[in-house]
Amino acid sequence: MELAKTTSEQRAEIYEDVRELLSPGFLAHSFSIGEAHFAMRSFDREDWDLLKYRTFGLNDRQWEAWCVASSIWMVNGTVIGSDENALYDLAQSFLMLPPFVLSTLYSIFNGLMKRVMEASCRSEAFLYEAESRILWKTLGPSIMAQVPVRPAQRFRNPVLSLWAYFNQMEDLRESEEREWAYAKFMASPHAPKGVKKINAQDRKRQNDTDRRRERACDRVFYEAKGLIARKGEAEKAGKNRPFQQVVMAETEDELRESMRRWVAGEKDDHDRTVDNIKARIKYGVEKRKEDVLKRRQALDAALSEEGFSRNQLTPLGGEAGKKFLERMHARIPGAKTVIADNTHNSAYTKYIENNPEVGDLHVDEEGNIQSLRPVTEEMLDVLRKPTDTPTLQQQIENRRPTATFVDDEGEES
Repeated sequence: MELAKTTSEQRAEIYEDVRELLSPGFLAHSFSIGEAHFAMRSFDREDWDLLKYRTFGLNDRQWEAWCVASSIWMVNGTVIGSDENALYDLAQSFLMLPPFVLSTLYSIFNGLMKRVMEASCRSEAFLYEAESRILWKTLGPSIMAQVPVRPAQRFRNPVLSLWAYFNQMEDLRESEEREWAYAKFMASPHAPKGVKKINAQDRKRQNDTDRRRERACDRVFYEAKGLIARKGEAEKAGKNRPFQQVVMAETEDELRESMRRWVAGEKDDHDRTVDNIKARIKYGVEKRKEDVLKRRQALDAALSEEGFSRNQLTPLGGEAGKKFLERMHARIPGAKTVIADNTHNSAYTKYIENNPEVGDLHVDEEGNIQSLRPVTEEMLDVLRKPTDTPTLQQQIENRRPTATFVDDEGEES
């Protein structure tokens, strides 16, 4: 099934956590225990490294308490920062909580980290959005220079790091494209055809890049909505999601791959769905043709017994006509119904009746399409045979100049 294209407005809602990971740089969740109000945040790499050394040799309950305490960055509206004493007091306080309360807090922290992982999977699509480039050009320097909640290396946030690196490379690419455009402009008076060919190649390359990025954004959107499985997820889980993604063949490489899969007989869910529809149409058309044929044969047999033929009918009237109709109705129920050839189906005629076959083509071990029929000398002669129509270059070389003469009276000849 082909997935419909999406718009940036539709995709905006799936990037909420990605924006939070860019500024302030973490995901947060608030909760209360009695009269105390806490704000929990997600971890970055440095947090995990510190937690590993702080909890060495502790049991699972103590590890959970230290994990939750390390994620607390605000208590009753006050930022804790790098106060190690406050962190120790929090860990001891959480250890005194009932087990189910500590487990609930730890599950909230796990939910934050799952959201971080999901946002990381959506970050590639966010990079291709116009919103990402606008955010980089307007607020990029301030985002990279903002003071963190605690002394830490902000660049260790993977989403922020990837976002900064990608936009820096995009800035460099845009600068090089401007210089390349200037170079083509300078060369265009001297080699216009060559520059035109280069421009066509550049446009094709850019269109391929834009299509690839659009498909990436569409894929992430439908993954976020649960309509398709993330790459590798269905295989690991041992089951499939409701829909399988279908990539439309647009570039030359994709068309070659589509041709190879057709010759090799490889089919996805979309191909199997189309095959089922075509089989249903084919069965319906052939069944109607069979029913029409049986009724005509029964009619011919009944007319033959009466001494008539469909090609030579004798008019009957009065009592003889009534008796003839009664006998025909007895032999063929519903004989008054006109037998019409209503078996025409445009989809069957256009796509199914003369369905193309692979024929002599096959895919070899290297994945190349080959023909089982050997190439004969007659085929080579046809390929070598020169065409009778001269090329445009030959027509230009062989053209003769025309001369115009004007006589004394001013008439051209």
